[in-house]
Amino acid sequence: MDLNLWARERRPRVGTLLTTDNPTIIEVARLAAWDWLWIDAEHGQFNENSAAVACGLCAGGPAVFVRLPDFSPTAIKRYLEIGADAIILPAVSTPEDVNAIAEAALYPPRGRRSVGIARAQGYGSTFQDYLEKKSYSIVVQIETVAGVRNAREIIAHDAVDAVLLGPYDLSGSFGIPGQIDAPQVAEAIANVRRLCSTAGKPCGIFAATAEKARPYAAEGFDLIAVGVDSSILLNAYKQLRQSLI
Repeated sequence: MDLNLWARERRPRVGTLLTTDNPTIIEVARLAAWDWLWIDAEHGQFNENSAAVACGLCAGGPAVFVRLPDFSPTAIKRYLEIGADAIILPAVSTPEDVNAIAEAALYPPRGRRSVGIARAQGYGSTFQDYLEKKSYSIVVQIETVAGVRNAREIIAHDAVDAVLLGPYDLSGSFGIPGQIDAPQVAEAIANVRRLCSTAGKPCGIFAATAEKARPYAAEGFDLIAVGVDSSILLNAYKQLRQSLI
């Protein structure tokens, strides 16, 4: 998928974060017509098998971005094999981190990814095409003080297709967990977004609520993930219950 094409359209692409590895939840989210779905294998219940189910259920629908539990070579290889449209690598903080990600995610001569047959290659039916054309995007999360400090070099790396900011972990890295509107956190977020814009690479961010997402859209973020499935369901039940009396 071409995330740069999305960015050139100059409108935010909106998704939501799924942590519950239940096919029904995935299908319901697909019916809501999001641009993309964030499948969470870092903090959520997803593993490579349930993430593969999500990719299959969403084929022809919203793009599937899978956040890996880490960016070890084994995790990168195994989650790419399920055929995700994009992989999200958490807590990328240095250019060396990106070098390691590129080596694991790209085939020779650019990287050292080994060859395997799985859903990503149509179980062999589209193997040569997959081998010759990079059909997936590499999205790095900048969510540490070190990541912000090294953002220019991280963003400039040719293996990085897009950047996704994690405001909550970033606030924790500053020593003020949860204070995502604190001046130092807001300044860091704005700086990374500007660097992405200068480099011509899409920049995304997580917003817990629609109210928080709207300013991000106005600021020019290309990708916005709004809400978490469990919280959305809980709040909807609460509102329904409270509306009855």
